[in-house]
Amino acid sequence: KRAEADEVVGMLSGNLEKIAEHGRRADGIVTSMLAHSRGSSGERQSVNVNAMVEEALNLAYHGARAQDQSFNITLERDLDRCAAPIELVPQDVTRVLLNLFGNGFYAATKRSREAPDAAFRPALKVTTRELGNEIEIRVRDNGTGIPPFFTTKPTGEGTGLGLSISYDIITQQHGGTVEVDSTFGEFTEFTIRLPRVQRPASQAVIQSPRGA
Repeated sequence: KRAEADEVVGMLSGNLEKIAEHGRRADGIVTSMLAHSRGSSGERQSVNVNAMVEEALNLAYHGARAQDQSFNITLERDLDRCAAPIELVPQDVTRVLLNLFGNGFYAATKRSREAPDAAFRPALKVTTRELGNEIEIRVRDNGTGIPPFFTTKPTGEGTGLGLSISYDIITQQHGGTVEVDSTFGEFTEFTIRLPRVQRPASQAVIQSPRGA
C-alpha cells in the first residue's frame, strides 16, 4: 500500500507541475496580449529579432489552441544566430507577425480540412536572415495559397489586422519591404526586409502573388 500511495503522490505531483506550467503559459499569453493591445508607443527600440519572432509565434500558436483545442500544425524555425539587434517599434512589428502567423495557420488548416490526401500535414515555417544592412523575416505556410482575386476571411475568422495595415507598418513606418510569393492551392510565403538605416517610404515595394 505504501508503494501505491507513493505512486498516487507522484501522479498528483506531476499533475500539479503540469497545471502550474500551463498557468504560467496562460499568464504569459495574457501579459503579451495586454502589452500588444495597449497600442504602439511609436518609440524605436533595439530588438533581438529572433526573440521577437519566437514570442510572436508562441503567442499565435497558443492563442489558436485556446480557440480550438483540435488545432495542430507543424512549426519550423530557421533563425539566424548571427542576426544582430535592430532598431524598430517592437509592438507594431509583432502585430504584423501575429497577422501573418494567424493567416498562415488559417490557410494551412483550411487546406488540411479540404485535402483529399490524408497524409497532408499543415505546416508553417519562419526564417530569419542577417543581411548586413537589413534583417529578413520569411513566413511560409503550405496552405491554400492566395487566389488571383481574394476576399477577407469569413466573419468571425479574421485577425482584426489586415494585410494593408501590416504593409503600412513595414513600409511606411519602418521603410522596409514586403514581398509575397504564392501559388494557389500550394503555399504562400511573405518576405519582410527591415533596413538598419531607414529608407524613404517611396522606395518600399510589394510584389503581387502568383496565381496557379
